[in-house]
Amino acid sequence: MTRRARSAAAAWLLLAWPAPGSADHTNLERDLPTALEDAAPIGYLGRELQAIFRYEHTDRHDESFHAETRLEFGFPRNAQIALAIPYQFGDAVEDTIAPIRLEGLYNTNQETRFVPAFAIGADLELPTGSEAHGFDPHVKLIATKTLPFTEWFQQLHLNFEFGWNDEQQDDDRSTSWRAVAGYSIRLGPQAIGILDFVREADFGADHQANVVEVGVRYQVTPLWVLSAGAGAGFGAESPKARATIGFQYAF
Repeated sequence: MTRRARSAAAAWLLLAWPAPGSADHTNLERDLPTALEDAAPIGYLGRELQAIFRYEHTDRHDESFHAETRLEFGFPRNAQIALAIPYQFGDAVEDTIAPIRLEGLYNTNQETRFVPAFAIGADLELPTGSEAHGFDPHVKLIATKTLPFTEWFQQLHLNFEFGWNDEQQDDDRSTSWRAVAGYSIRLGPQAIGILDFVREADFGADHQANVVEVGVRYQVTPLWVLSAGAGAGFGAESPKARATIGFQYAF
């Protein structure tokens, strides 16, 4: 290949490769900083690197920490796919890589005056880490409705997720589920506030939880979003408190 041909090929690749998108603080992502998600995927061919760090004080007065790196792509159209690699440590859990997740989300329709926007999703947890067994699939449904007659970009959100335990252990449930109801509001040109309620039961036989969470997402630059949130549990088996910080970078 001649020098001119190589230069032309390099120029074509630079033009064909999509320019960096923007990290949108109005687009709610799971655990950034609360459990609440909205029905909108990131932009087509968008790319985001996301980082999450969560502290939790359990009902047994132990402490656990959860760190997660997530790579997210806006592909195909009206959809997104992601790879999440979490790590857990602390008194309440074994120090290990938690199950790696492959995630997908598809927006089925645009919101209208009377009909919410809906999205369907699917996750697959891979058996990584010392406590993992089998491939655990999850499905979820998300609904988002913008409230009319307001200048504050207020939205209501409902999430429901259901999972199957591929290799059930003696002290495990065969299924898991999570329901989240929440509200978001624009706090200013660069900030979104979140309030939600979480009710969940995971694969552990003795673990169910009720948690109220609040959070803020702040657009630092067009490419960076910073989020922070806190939650408090009530009822048996619920965590006493949790706190989360998160970062998103579009590239």
